[in-house]
Amino acid sequence: MPTRLFRRCFALLALILLAATVPAQAQPKNAPQYSAVRLISPVTAVGSDAAIPAALEITMTDGWKTYWRTPGDAGLAPVIDSAGSDNVGKIDILYPAPHRFTIFDIDNFGYKDKVTLPLEIAAIEPGQAMAVRLQVDLLVCDDICVPESHAVSLALPAGVATASPDAAAYAAAVMTVPARNAEGLTLHTAYLTTTPDNRSELVVSGVMSTAPAAEADLFVETPGGEVSFLRPTISYDDKTGDISLRAIASSTQSPEKIIEKLSQKDLTLTYVDANRADEVVLPLSPTPATAQAATVIATAPEAERGLSLDLLFYAFLGGLILNLMPCVLPVLSLKVISVLNHGGAKTDARSRHKIFVHFMASAAGIITSFWLLAGGLVGLKLAGESVGWGIQFQHPGFLIFLIVVLLAFALNMWGLYEIPLPRWIAHRVGRKSHDTEPTLIGDFLTGAFATLLATPCTAPFLGTAIGFALAGSSLDIFAIFTLLGIGLAAPYILLALLPGLFKYLPRPGKWMLHLRRVMAFALVTTAIWLAGTLHTIATQPTLDVGWGKFDQNLIAPAVAEGKTVFVDITADWCLTCKANKRIVIDTADVQAALNQPHIIKLQGDWTQQDETIATYLRSFGKFGIPFNVVYGPSAPNGIVLPELLSKRAVTDALIMATGE
Repeated sequence: MPTRLFRRCFALLALILLAATVPAQAQPKNAPQYSAVRLISPVTAVGSDAAIPAALEITMTDGWKTYWRTPGDAGLAPVIDSAGSDNVGKIDILYPAPHRFTIFDIDNFGYKDKVTLPLEIAAIEPGQAMAVRLQVDLLVCDDICVPESHAVSLALPAGVATASPDAAAYAAAVMTVPARNAEGLTLHTAYLTTTPDNRSELVVSGVMSTAPAAEADLFVETPGGEVSFLRPTISYDDKTGDISLRAIASSTQSPEKIIEKLSQKDLTLTYVDANRADEVVLPLSPTPATAQAATVIATAPEAERGLSLDLLFYAFLGGLILNLMPCVLPVLSLKVISVLNHGGAKTDARSRHKIFVHFMASAAGIITSFWLLAGGLVGLKLAGESVGWGIQFQHPGFLIFLIVVLLAFALNMWGLYEIPLPRWIAHRVGRKSHDTEPTLIGDFLTGAFATLLATPCTAPFLGTAIGFALAGSSLDIFAIFTLLGIGLAAPYILLALLPGLFKYLPRPGKWMLHLRRVMAFALVTTAIWLAGTLHTIATQPTLDVGWGKFDQNLIAPAVAEGKTVFVDITADWCLTCKANKRIVIDTADVQAALNQPHIIKLQGDWTQQDETIATYLRSFGKFGIPFNVVYGPSAPNGIVLPELLSKRAVTDALIMATGE
């Protein structure tokens, strides 16, 4: 039997025997007491309510502890017996946020020195006098554990319920009880997966307005207490607000057995840190398709996960920020230039109408393209294929098409040729074939082109939204991608609705010709970059100097040896990956941190299709890159870094994972 399991079984057996063989009533009269209990109420009379507020104030000898409603690997929760009371019905205990106490690898949950447990005492006859007589049985522990029993009572007469001298103490106790769905924290998904060393792991995802405070913890309660979980490792993205908590099951049972026990069950999750405490009940969600799970869990239907307003907002914000990415910004700039070139700065009604129509056509092209992307991804999922953001850049045919389109745009902007519309199209849109003014079809295709150029880029909030969408239902995918499209189209919609903004731009002139050439150069540069990516897909990818090839099986043994592992998943077609490399990873400060003897650098190249990398990404609920994660003795399950890296994020994660 493993040492950890033996210790837990021994401790639990000892506590049970102690509680069973040394009941409080049989204790010697002169036996020392390590706890004192007082029953208080914030009111002086019962009033007219159906339930009366009260509280058990438990004070222990310095250093002694008692237990939470779920005591952990060993221990006993408080027991209250109201026999002998008058006009007292059901009594509910409201438990304050617990603390985790770890001794000899045994995790217990409870309170130290003093705790006040709020009570809700139902009256059998509301409005009538109440005599509360309670027998309170506790297990209190320090170096030894002692069961103690206390008889407490409280008499409340009939009459108006005014504040008692204990009202402040009661109010303070209520404030320590975890809130249901606390403000600033939303835990929305929980699923089981399997670690590389074949242990069951619970992954809880959510959104938090501020970073977790010191000593953050997650207490997991399963039906019947069948499975307990160790202290979680926590990763937080300060740009998107995403929080992920990963807790290993404290059990020698196989992952398959744990899945069987918890399938289609609800989990009660209590998150606690120095600033907040939140309690939420979540159905166990299906494990993402290939998230290192031994078995896919058949649990609550997809509809129960639900799309939150937070996720929809993140999708919109991620799409909006994409406009600032180097792969997309030239398209919007060129659109503005085309309007100025055709008198867009005018403010008459005809000009305003023209701007509205043309910019809304571009917006329609963007949103329609996102719908087409969503439809394609849904089709791939239904066919059992891998899905992800930007995976079309792994296909040579798509790259060739995009290179041709980019060069055609660039040559046109340099004025080397003009492409007349076919007569049937010109007739439809009311243009002459030699007219060079933008057409509605051209505007629509401009929007579609912006979408194509956006897909190799990522941005803050984008990963959160896409990860949720691709792990969810077809409806989730279409909803998220619609908001992504609206976000990317937002500047076009804004300029369509407020054409007066153009009057603040410089007047048309020679500067526009120079800017067109600069934008054309940017497009040619993008085409050259794509050509390099195309060459890479024909050849084997090469790793950066000093990096080992990514192999997930190398991580756990390295961490077990006390090493820290930095994983970088990148691709030649990922512009954000290139920016992270140049601005952060390759800088002297970060390189000095990464080149320490105890750090192992592993790089995965997703330029070509690679199901191993796709599976690894999905195990974290991610479907796009860049993706960076740091493992170490203090973070065996990894600390996920934000999509847009910063020097501090990397160095802090290395320190946290190492445990220095």
